Amino acid sequence: MIAYLDTSVLVRAFLPDEDGHLEARKLLANEDVAVVTGTWTRIELASALTRAARAGRREAAALLDAALSAMAEVGPVAVVAAPQDDIERVAFGLAKEDGLRAMDAWHVACALIVLPQLAEAGETQAFATRDSEQAAAAQVRGLQVL
Repeated sequence: MIAYLDTSVLVRAFLPDEDGHLEARKLLANEDVAVVTGTWTRIELASALTRAARAGRREAAALLDAALSAMAEVGPVAVVAAPQDDIERVAFGLAKEDGLRAMDAWHVACALIVLPQLAEAGETQAFATRDSEQAAAAQVRGLQVL
């Protein structure tokens, strides 16, 4: 299985007090699942983790270091890219048709573009998110929702 992780799942992986923390950690540790995410995830993670630290939840530098290490070349999460014009075209359609928020549409669009290119023949293509609208949009377009 190859799975695209939305930022909502990765944030939970690094914030122990978040609902779904253990499930997110298990997904990252599952050697039977190739885990990928888009380039904008780093920016969203930096924002979310810094805001959590400012709210007194944890120290920002350690959280960011751990998150960025997970997305390094040897980390469990591969950061993938697709042509921005293609992502924007597909994301626009998702926003227009499904009413997804901009970045939610961007992540689904990225997954729809990169997963078929990365998946082996017959391999399950999945999308992991904590957002029900985003999950519905991914599922209706053929991705298994985690």
